[in-house]
Amino acid sequence: MLTLTRHQAFAPARTARAAAPRPYVASTVLSGATLQQRRAEGAGVLAAPDNGAKATMMRHGNRVKHLGRPADQRKALIRGLVTEVIRNGQIRTTKIKAKVIRKYVDKMITLAKDGSLHARRQALAFVYDKELVASLFSGVGDRFGDRNGGYTRIKPDLKGCRARLCG
Repeated sequence: MLTLTRHQAFAPARTARAAAPRPYVASTVLSGATLQQRRAEGAGVLAAPDNGAKATMMRHGNRVKHLGRPADQRKALIRGLVTEVIRNGQIRTTKIKAKVIRKYVDKMITLAKDGSLHARRQALAFVYDKELVASLFSGVGDRFGDRNGGYTRIKPDLKGCRARLCG
C-alpha cells in the first residue's frame, strides 16, 4: 500500500530525468577562503533546497510599510492621500496609512516654504493637482512660517469595533 502526503498528492507527476546540478549557496562563515576554493573543496557549501520550499529573507532594516500593496499601487495611494490632505486640510484614513503619509505631507509643506522653482517642480511631480500646488506655494508662509517641521497631527478616532481610524 502506498500512502501519499498532501504535498505529494497534489504535486505534478515528475518524469525521470537527469539530476540538474544544484546552485551553490555560500555559508555565512567562509574562514578566509574564496567561494571558488570552497566549491573546489566541497566543504561547507550548502545546496539550495529543491523540495518545493520557498526561501524568504528577513526584512532587517527595511522600514517601509508595504500597506498590503505592490510598489506602484502603494506609491499611487500615497500620492492620492497626500493630495487630499493638502486639498482638504484633513482626511479620514487608517492609522498606519496616516503615519506613512505624514512624512510626505511634511515634505510638500517644506518644499512650499522653500518656494524655489526646483522645489515647485518637485511638488508638481508628486501632487496630482497643478492648481493645488500653486495655492500651497502661495499660502504656506503665513500658516507655517515660524514652525520647523511637524506640520501634521494624527488624531485617533476611537469609535466602535473596527480598524483604527484617524481623522
